[in-house]
Amino acid sequence: MSLEIKVPPVGESITEVTLSSWIKKDGDQVAMDEVIAELESDKATFELTAEQAGTLKTIAAEGDT
Repeated sequence: MSLEIKVPPVGESITEVTLSSWIKKDGDQVAMDEVIAELESDKATFELTAEQAGTLKTIAAEGDT
């Protein structure tokens, strides 16, 4: 079973974020709530965590918005 990872709301005034880096690599095992990536806006940097345990399959590249 796969789970689509979505960018959570990060603030009312922030309308766009960029995937600045993957902390985990494609194919890595991840635990629930483990940090898997960093997102960046013009105002701040945010950590993206896994919503459940499993194997990470990435389709977005660093720098994607």
